[in-house]
Amino acid sequence: MLTKSSSISLQRPRITRARLSGIPLINWAAFILIGVAVAFNAGCGGAVSNTAGQPREQQRERRVTNQSPDGVNNRGTSQTKMSDTNVEKKETTAPTPFYTQLKKALRGRKLKLESVCDMSNPVSRRVLEDYGAMFLAANSVTPPPVCVFKNEEEVSEFQISAKFTTAIVGGDQIELQPAAMSALLAAREEAKGLGLNITPRGGSEAATRSYQDTFRLWNTRFLPALRYWNSRGRLSKEQVTALRRLPLGEQVREVLELEKSGIFFSKDFSKSILYSIAAPGTSQHLAMLALDVEQFADERVRRILARHGWFQTVKSDLPHFTYLGLKEKDLPARGLLPVISGKQLFWIPNIGE
Repeated sequence: MLTKSSSISLQRPRITRARLSGIPLINWAAFILIGVAVAFNAGCGGAVSNTAGQPREQQRERRVTNQSPDGVNNRGTSQTKMSDTNVEKKETTAPTPFYTQLKKALRGRKLKLESVCDMSNPVSRRVLEDYGAMFLAANSVTPPPVCVFKNEEEVSEFQISAKFTTAIVGGDQIELQPAAMSALLAAREEAKGLGLNITPRGGSEAATRSYQDTFRLWNTRFLPALRYWNSRGRLSKEQVTALRRLPLGEQVREVLELEKSGIFFSKDFSKSILYSIAAPGTSQHLAMLALDVEQFADERVRRILARHGWFQTVKSDLPHFTYLGLKEKDLPARGLLPVISGKQLFWIPNIGE
């Protein structure tokens, strides 16, 4: 604020001829204009813009912060890199618990878990968790009413009620549930267009089996293993005789107990018998929803089968495929977990720890 003692006067100065002598008139005019501009800026607090229509703040050089390549500010300031909204975000479905989805699926079929599987029986529970993916299949197929069939009569009754269709595939006559067969034939057509083939591994037995078939296959592992471990002194002659005489259900239980101590019943005696052979009455082949595929090692074939609802669901049984009639992206929400084994992708029940 100006006072009386200020050296600058707001009154227009009296300009005389004597004071202007020796000074060009244009210089005096420029001096007066500069003074007016300074006074004006001081009074307006610097609100004058440098460019018409652009605030001063936009004219400042933008402060550069120390940011990591992903836009995170490493110095804790509020300035971060803007995310690119044009970049597609990948969304994944979190796996849900197997038993949660199993109970839901069974309710939809008017069944209860307790009536399908005896959860107090460790063998039944093990079988369900190894082969249970078929119980989560689409509504276009009929899963078994139980996790363990007791005899041939029960199997035959189910297979007749579920219905099946027959086709010649790769020179072999196979039987599957209608939806499973239709999807398999469609997959074969797609494979053919790419110069590939999809055929049964092991003839007609690669698809639907009878109860007697599963019992016979069980003995192809069980009996040689008894002889092998007896010859090495791990099982006595009396133990071998006792195991052979046990009722089938108890026999399976004892075999699984012996495997806990390293007495394995697989073909090479190095792992569980269930890695390649299902216990009698438990196989997915009994449900007419499984197929052993000759070309299982070809990744292109596996992808084609997956596009048509066929997936590998029994870990380490490499040729074995199960028809679920679902899209792969929907499997985690159905209670199945992706697992890599032998460079192949298996979708197994997500039972947690």
